[in-house]
Amino acid sequence: MVEALRLAVVQPKVREGEPERDRVDEARDYIGQAGGLDADIVLFPEGYPGPLRIDSDYNATGPIADACRAAGVAACWSRVEPSANGAWHKVAHLTTAEGEEALRYERAHPATGDVHPTLSGTHLEPGDSLGLAELAGIKVGVLICSELWVPEVARCLAVEGAELILAPAGGGFHRVAPNWQLITRARAIENQCFVAMTQHLFGDEEGAALIAGPERVEADLVTPGIFVADLDLARLRWLRATDDSMEEPKQFDSLPGLLRMRRPEVYGALTAPRDGLYDYHHPPAVPEELLLPGAFRAERG
Repeated sequence: MVEALRLAVVQPKVREGEPERDRVDEARDYIGQAGGLDADIVLFPEGYPGPLRIDSDYNATGPIADACRAAGVAACWSRVEPSANGAWHKVAHLTTAEGEEALRYERAHPATGDVHPTLSGTHLEPGDSLGLAELAGIKVGVLICSELWVPEVARCLAVEGAELILAPAGGGFHRVAPNWQLITRARAIENQCFVAMTQHLFGDEEGAALIAGPERVEADLVTPGIFVADLDLARLRWLRATDDSMEEPKQFDSLPGLLRMRRPEVYGALTAPRDGLYDYHHPPAVPEELLLPGAFRAERG
């Protein structure tokens, strides 16, 4: 059983005027750097290396697979993809260190409001299942951007055995950034797993990328670049298997046994139908002027 894992996280800068497709070569360089840092997995933001928008057209699958094989590193990357009925999905891919696909996850909870029309150029359709796969010898969950704020998503992944949850996000956080980091830590603490979150950096935005564990922040980064953390899976499993105690001195910095103390039989309210839920299949119209604001405008190549 794998007892430790080295995770690399990339927080790239979006440079106005540069074609989206240039991010493919940038991503390959980052995968090479991750290999040089002896990482097992590297995480990229939502929609990276893309396409992030529906008006770009290129395919990063082959280059990413080649780079993963060359570096001996698995990668989590994503893009928008069309479906047979003409709808669009945000899809995250897990590519193994051998260049094979371990997971194709269609975002189950696309962002509400004008987020996707602004970033991607259209509303996105929801997928029908959550993202969980075996990668680098452990169970890895994937959720995308604001799905991190829906606690049921991370909890379901953890209950199904995920020890690491990858949470690629789009960016444009600004004043919400501190709470993005707080939510990342909360998901790690309450689910006793490691959670990694990263974003694109648009304009003069300061980065909020971090890797959180159930007891502490393992690493973070405010500038563009790549960083790593060593994840102690043996410690995580001890926390999951251990019950709370009044013993002093305490052997833990966060309450243990949280997944063991659950009582699923009393949680029926979570799956009961409710009025007022967001209609992902028939979202409200978005004003034309919000579809591509200047802050996110770039030449398309």
